[in-house]
Amino acid sequence: MAAKWSMLEQQALSIENNASKTGSTADLEATINSVELYLQALRLVDTPSDRKRLDTKCKELLARAEKIKNGSYTCSTSSNRVLVRRELKAPVSARKLTTRENIIILEGSKLNGFIFKPWTSAPGPDEFLLREGQEPFTDSPLLPLSSEQLETFGGWKRADDAISSMSNRTTEQHSPVKAMMHTNEPMDLVQDLTSDCSVVASLCAGISRVQAGHPKILRSIVHPYDFENDQISFSPNRKYILKLYFNGCWRRVEIDDFLPSSKSSRVLHVIDRRNPGLLWPALVEKAYLKVRGGYDFPGSNSGTDLAVLTGWLPQQVFLHDEGVEPDRLWEEIATNFTEGNVLITIGTGKLPSREQKYLGLAAEHDYAVLALSSNKDVREILVKNPWADGDVWKGASRRRPNQEDGSGSTADEEMLPGTFWMEFNSMFNYFENMYINWNPGLFANREELHFSWQQQGLDQSGNILVDNPQFAITAGKDSEVWILLSRHFRTGDYSQETVGKNGYISIYLYERHGWRVLASGSAKIRGPFVDSPNTLLRFKATARTAYTAVVVFQELPPGKMNFTLSALSKGPVTVSEARLRYPERSSIKSSWHGSTAGGNSDSPNYLANPQFRIRLSSKQRLALLLRVKCDEKQESNIHVKMLLVFSDGSRIVRLRPRDVLAHSGDYRRGSAFFETELDSGNYTIICSTFDPNQHADFTLELYSNENTPLIQLPPDGSGRLSIRSAPAVFDTNTDRLLAPLTIKRMSRVTVIARHETPPAVAQSLFKMTLEQGQGPYKQVLASSKFDNEEFTSVSAGIRVGDVDLQPSMCSPGTGGLWLVLERLSQGQASPRVETLEVEVFTDEKLEMGPWGLGEG
Repeated sequence: MAAKWSMLEQQALSIENNASKTGSTADLEATINSVELYLQALRLVDTPSDRKRLDTKCKELLARAEKIKNGSYTCSTSSNRVLVRRELKAPVSARKLTTRENIIILEGSKLNGFIFKPWTSAPGPDEFLLREGQEPFTDSPLLPLSSEQLETFGGWKRADDAISSMSNRTTEQHSPVKAMMHTNEPMDLVQDLTSDCSVVASLCAGISRVQAGHPKILRSIVHPYDFENDQISFSPNRKYILKLYFNGCWRRVEIDDFLPSSKSSRVLHVIDRRNPGLLWPALVEKAYLKVRGGYDFPGSNSGTDLAVLTGWLPQQVFLHDEGVEPDRLWEEIATNFTEGNVLITIGTGKLPSREQKYLGLAAEHDYAVLALSSNKDVREILVKNPWADGDVWKGASRRRPNQEDGSGSTADEEMLPGTFWMEFNSMFNYFENMYINWNPGLFANREELHFSWQQQGLDQSGNILVDNPQFAITAGKDSEVWILLSRHFRTGDYSQETVGKNGYISIYLYERHGWRVLASGSAKIRGPFVDSPNTLLRFKATARTAYTAVVVFQELPPGKMNFTLSALSKGPVTVSEARLRYPERSSIKSSWHGSTAGGNSDSPNYLANPQFRIRLSSKQRLALLLRVKCDEKQESNIHVKMLLVFSDGSRIVRLRPRDVLAHSGDYRRGSAFFETELDSGNYTIICSTFDPNQHADFTLELYSNENTPLIQLPPDGSGRLSIRSAPAVFDTNTDRLLAPLTIKRMSRVTVIARHETPPAVAQSLFKMTLEQGQGPYKQVLASSKFDNEEFTSVSAGIRVGDVDLQPSMCSPGTGGLWLVLERLSQGQASPRVETLEVEVFTDEKLEMGPWGLGEG
């Protein structure tokens, strides 16, 4: 008799849970059918408690049926009242994949020694039959366990044996507990000796959604599934097939029902404390851990876990970020939580042991959000700690914060262990991240693209983006567009051995009409860098405007990586690879070394830096990009800059500020960049480091509309003899020095004077001349006069350029040849001693005598 009424109750409950709960005619029929079965069961029960429970249930459903007839039906939960909705249909990308993309999808099938094929269709009943003479399905290889788990590991056991033996040790029941796939009791999932708190928190968040009256996501995830009774079925051959989303698509994950057993009271897999025999959570956990490498998985975050388990879009909210507005965040999540369109988990950051004990919170640990509630100005969240020890936050009582004593608040014993209510604003003080997984059915359109990337050398600055994956995103109408970047799992990534070494990813968004971005300046939105496999960027798009989305990386491990970029919108949206605006590209390799490492423009050797010539035949826009070479042997900290000067195509030997047409801004680490529009003509580019004598290789790249070669100009004095003088020392009473020159063959000379070391204070003005003879009849052959100024600064050197000298100029009776340096007198003794060094470039050898005094 008892078995019969219990069976009737189960049938009634199944019909009730499987009803659409939308207030439709079908919902009304299902409710009436459920009432009839409950009434049949009520007639058969013989205990007062069961009779009272079933009678209450019948009255509840009859009231609901009446409300459906009146069109006023809503469904109540413990925390709020929600209108239960049908499951939204997720959009699917209709874009045809290229051959390369299909290869990427196939490459994603091989992971951790297993093959996870792309999902094509749900398995039929035949896949789960145990035919005569067949052994139950056994998966291979076995999933690895951590060293801590191995200490208590008692072997792999089939599910019924594992649960039975576990129940005898962990429960007070004297009879073994049998494995089951369904329970009417509230579920209390916890972890024990597994490090996958994020997975268990994810399962708890999903269960709370179902308990709020929303359809089960597992209907399309776990097979075999009993759709008539809306529950997972036992597989006769012990094979279970799950549909999980990772590596660019839905994939088929096969598992057996072997579970790791324990020799102690500790548990090596997720368990329902109230219903120890409940099997399906452990199967879902096993399937996910198979994808992530095994039970020794060091943990992830719940946003990533739920993205794999449900396909819902993961968003990570940094709660301590200045841009996060609590009121706006609450408004967005509260509405969608009520409608069952978000799953929410939260995570702590690093906390000292003392603070963990004081707060009752675990460090770097994920918690599930089971409910949201608001009453007047007080907003709160119901939080669950998935750890078996059940530590709870000590900042509030177990009842809701907005409930006063005696107001019918929830008693401790009515709440699941490890759960607590927290004021929403308090969450920002004690938690670091909120993970929101959004129902993709909120969007009407989705388009995605799969691509590969391999880091070339070390990332110097993050400033150069031209080689990064870039995509043009266009919305068909004014709407919000979400861009999801998903990094494909590789064997060995996110394992115990690579904790903290998996690198960071981000998305930058630019208003560049879909053109490729060369450098990182002027982004519309810069997404945060995250160490998880997914990052989401949201923006409001203008209709038919192409935006450029750039995938950005930091500290990625070596080797090729595959990614998927998805764009979702309520209106039409397209994704394509961004195109380079400039049809022509030329490049040249060079270096700063020895005499060419001249430093910045305040250095006397600035103009000795590498210089390059370009010749434009027409007016056009162009871009110049400089990047310092860096490899694993040399992580450079060199800051660089480019400067472009209008010229006759020759080397710049004197520089006036008005001649500078464009530059790359402040000195930046590892790279420099600028875009500009130029008329036809010749131009010279100067590439410099901030500090003198910094040696490094670099590449200069030119992007333009026509084929324009970059030509490096020869160094100053190239191919000529270099003769350096003794230092010319100007003491406080000296403003003029001269040195004799003797030549034996006709020669063309260039003379440059510089400060011996860059002065720390303001410097004097100097001039330099080549003179024949001294006194009133001397002849000035050449002068350093520049820009109509006799005396000029020596910051970048003063110069007498390309003077032809004859041996006869220094013969007897001519007064000789003299190189003269003169400091601009202030009418009194100079307050400082200044030293200049002189370098002479000459075709033929010449002799330069010592410096001496002379009035001229």
